[in-house]
Amino acid sequence: MTEPANAVRVAIPCTGLGRQRRGFEAFTREVHAALRGAPGIELAVFGGGGDLRADERAVWNLPRTSPLALAASRLTGWEPYFIEQATFFGGFLPHLVSWRPDLVYFADLNFGNACWHWRQTTGQRFQLLYYNGGPTTRPFTRCDFVQQVTPSHFASAVVRGELPERMFILPHGFDIPKEVPARDEARIAATRRAFGVPDGRAMLLSVGMLGATLKRMDVLVDAVAAMGDNRPYLVLLGQETPETPALRARALSLGGAVWMGSWPRERMIEAYLAADAFALLSLDEGFGLAYVEALAAGVPCVAQDNANTRYILGDLAHLGDTTRTSSTAALLWNALAAPASAEQRRARHRWASDRFGWSVLAPRYAEMLRLCATGRRPAWSDA
Repeated sequence: MTEPANAVRVAIPCTGLGRQRRGFEAFTREVHAALRGAPGIELAVFGGGGDLRADERAVWNLPRTSPLALAASRLTGWEPYFIEQATFFGGFLPHLVSWRPDLVYFADLNFGNACWHWRQTTGQRFQLLYYNGGPTTRPFTRCDFVQQVTPSHFASAVVRGELPERMFILPHGFDIPKEVPARDEARIAATRRAFGVPDGRAMLLSVGMLGATLKRMDVLVDAVAAMGDNRPYLVLLGQETPETPALRARALSLGGAVWMGSWPRERMIEAYLAADAFALLSLDEGFGLAYVEALAAGVPCVAQDNANTRYILGDLAHLGDTTRTSSTAALLWNALAAPASAEQRRARHRWASDRFGWSVLAPRYAEMLRLCATGRRPAWSDA
């Protein structure tokens, strides 16, 4: 299908796409799928190589984990991730010049800075829209618009001096089915066996980078250990980090009642449906993708009580003080106290779908891209 001549061209570069499994890589593919065929928009996704799909364009770069990027990091003192972004910009530059997008929609600030400098130097005309899903506290001086994914991120940016007239709130979108997924007991039993969950034992799930600093999985391990002999079996799913070995050592306190490792993203729904409760104890999340995934599966959730989790989870979760082991354990017991009823599962799913599903958000994303590409801030986006 040929796009009309007046369609805006939107480039979505993602340096880790095809190699990393962070939230933005998954989001890039989902927003591409959700907006494919949207009137007035021509989308192009650019990734860093590796496992790219047929409709994603490969861009040369030095991946952050490659020997050359690590060597360049040692020589320059720059972080390997900075090396990846800088070299990705070099590989992206021919596409920027030849395809001439109207809008570059990006999430890596260093990459965006390079695009801004190129624009300043050459006068090439395109708008820069930054997706602040991190969130970062670095200044937004080298972009035209900033998408904040929660009201608390918008408010904190205003407090530190960012201009509200170039920011707006549009939450992260998710591919959520119309109905809460059916519970297939045979599949649930098979998933629980794969994780080593004993028959009759409650399963507590957490999803995120396997470490302490961001996801506070060490705190979760300690709280589960404090729950005594009847504690749930803990399943920790995510990408390994330099902190993972220390987390594995700490998990020895659970006496083997734990499974830790990666799990295919396309099978994550199986893990959520097998869980009796979900917990993610981050004190400050960029958005909290796993919260919405757990809600959409109908699973009871435990999280730190703050403005971000209240926005995402509403009153359908067990929110409280997770800075103390005793209070965290109490929240976990409350979440596990009774099996979720079918109506409770539907209510959680409905909350997630009505607020964060692509069926609701895709038209607003399309409007955002069309407006920002022509230098206009979405009018519906006041905080």
